[in-house]
This record gives sequence, C-alpha cells and structure tokens, in this order.
Amino acid sequence: MGRKIPGKKHKGVKDPFKQQAKRQAELETKINAPPKDTDEQAVPKSLEKVVKLKEKVKSGKITKTKKKKKKKNALISVGENYSKRLHPKARPEKVVPMFQQRPGESEEEFLYRVNRDTHAFINESAFERKYSVQVNRNPTTGVIEGLSKCEQTELDKIEMLRAKHKNIKKKKKKKDMDKPKMTKAEKKKQKLKLKKQKQMEEKTDDFDSFKDEVQFGEVVHEPPQLKIRPRNANTISTSKPGKKELLLHSMLQKGEKSKANSKKSISINKSGKRKNLPIGERRQLEKQQSDVIAAYRMLKAQRSAGDN
Repeated sequence: MGRKIPGKKHKGVKDPFKQQAKRQAELETKINAPPKDTDEQAVPKSLEKVVKLKEKVKSGKITKTKKKKKKKNALISVGENYSKRLHPKARPEKVVPMFQQRPGESEEEFLYRVNRDTHAFINESAFERKYSVQVNRNPTTGVIEGLSKCEQTELDKIEMLRAKHKNIKKKKKKKDMDKPKMTKAEKKKQKLKLKKQKQMEEKTDDFDSFKDEVQFGEVVHEPPQLKIRPRNANTISTSKPGKKELLLHSMLQKGEKSKANSKKSISINKSGKRKNLPIGERRQLEKQQSDVIAAYRMLKAQRSAGDN
C-alpha cells in the first residue's frame, strides 16, 4: 500500500464563481484560445521584438559593430618572429621563415610562393631529422652553404629505434598483403589435394618401387637362388627346420643314446592319423608325448629358478 496523499481542506464556504474566474485567468496565457475580437488582429511577438531592438539602438543601449576596412595598397605579411626557451643541451630549433608580399606581386602569386616555400621548408626539416644534420644557409641571401652534423641525444636514439621498429612492422604487413588471397573454393581444392596425397602415401608399399624389367621373349625356368649368405647371419637360425637349438635337445640326445645302447628297438610307423594306429602303438606314442612335456616343464622350471 502506498502513502495516502491528503487532499485540500476547504476552510469555510468558498464562492465557486470566484474560483472558476481565477483558474481561467491562470490558463489565459497557456491555452491557444480564439481571438476576443474577430475584426482586430494582434501584433505578432517577433515584430514586437524587432521594435524593441530598434528602440534600444536609438537610445544607445546597443551599439553597431563596424567592420575594419582594408587598406588598398597594404602588403600581406605571413609568419611571426618568436623565440622559445629551450634546454641548454637541446638541439636549436629551425627558424621559421617570414613571408612578405613584394610590391607589384599579386595576391595569388604571393600565396603560391608561400605554399612552395612552406613545402620546401617541411622537406628540409624532415631531411635534417632523418640524417641528424643541419642545413647551413646564408642569413642574408638564403643560399645553402653546407651541412653540419648534429650530436645525437638519447631522445634521438629512442626515436630512431621506434622508427626502425615501425618500418619492420610495415614490411611484414606488405609481405602479407602481397600474398594472393585464396577463395573458399581454392582452399577447399587444396585441402582435398592434400588429403588425397596423404591417402596415396599410406597406400604405397616399399616394394612397389622395385620393378623388374622383362624383355620381350625372355624365358624364366626357375626362381632366382640366393647363394650369398648375409654377414652376421647365424648358421643355426638360417638352417633347415628341425635343426635349430631347442630347449629339449639335451634330453632328446640322452634318450637317443639310451635307445642306441638298448638291445631292443621298437619302430613305430608315424605315417597316417593316430586313431588309425593299433592300440599298443597309440599308447606308446601318448606316453612318449607326456614324458617329453613333463621333461620340458621340468627344464623350464630349473631355468627360471637359476635366473632368479
């Protein structure tokens, strides 16, 4: 709930006609009411202001500002002679030239001469700043007499380094701008080209580069034989299968010796499948197999214990 605003309290009885007349008098100047007399037209306020200004000028409250008349034969002079206080170690400032119109010289010719000499002065000051030299001129004639080298201050060195850094940045930007900009289609084509190249590299085999050139009518009766053995090749590793040095060689050699010493030797025909062999031979083979497996396990256990 908001604050209750109390209304106006009527003290006693007030005349409503007087109140209405008072309100209308306040609103007379604020409302765009129709004219009281239709035959007469009131003077506009803008005209009233003009009349008041004329009366003030006549009475002397407002004075007219008179424009300064130019002399007909007056010569134009441009430039100001001023002296600025500088640090004793600072480089002396270049004197700004004064321009005076010559007698018989038109205004256009004078302005052209001022423009030309100003550009020359700016270029000269830029040359002096760039090469840290001072152009010596004759004070009377203005002819160049020579150049004198200025001593470099710390501020000059800092400015030179800053300018050098800006030039490097500009060169880099120019190089980037000189590169031809690729369109979206060209970028897409380049991307696909790189992708295809990568896929081709992955697919290529090292042996594809080796190609044997076969002449017309050449006949080959057998594949080539490698008669030369590699230098560091092991004789056992490159030998035929069954002749490698295995873990059970020692056990097998002992078994062969014992069999040779034994008077009876049973020969088992190992050709064909085991299920087709007789029951006795099958049992003998299975026993030999289990003995070999047990011996292999025992040797492996001994070797692992020795390593530990």
